[in-house]
Amino acid sequence: MEKSFARKLNWKPLFNSLIFGAAIGTFIFILTGQKLDAGIVFGIVAFFIQSSIIYPRSLPTLYGFWRITEKDVYYYDYSTWRKRIVGIFLPLIKKQDVVSFDNIESYSLVVNKNNSSNKVTPHYIVLRLDNGHNVALDLSWNLKKSGAPEKDVEWVVDFINDKLNQKTVEIFQV
Repeated sequence: MEKSFARKLNWKPLFNSLIFGAAIGTFIFILTGQKLDAGIVFGIVAFFIQSSIIYPRSLPTLYGFWRITEKDVYYYDYSTWRKRIVGIFLPLIKKQDVVSFDNIESYSLVVNKNNSSNKVTPHYIVLRLDNGHNVALDLSWNLKKSGAPEKDVEWVVDFINDKLNQKTVEIFQV
């Protein structure tokens, strides 16, 4: 049995950064009376700002793909800025990290509470590993899709409970 969550890493962030840089470069080219060098410089700067500052901030939320199997949890490690940059520029080379259920000490659930409807929505599962590290697995992307995504979240919580023999889940609210 295997279930996957969120979106896979792909070329879209790099492609969008190229389009953004080209648009800014073209705009500056037109604005400066068709000075090609100014358009190229501003386009390159805009590309690097988009691809190395703006996209890395949201990469774990936009492309936090992870999957769970009978023995392991596979996820993209975005713990450092460098790992996020590698994910943007080399998405096919970036491999998923693997953690075995034997290496998971416990887990908790991070939820958001909607004050207007008093509804609690799961946002992340945080795995606490034996080596002291934490791994955040994003659930928010699946909850936005149509169908019955709550059943996927309930399934994964029950599945991890069974695998870890954990009776209660610690819940944190943001």
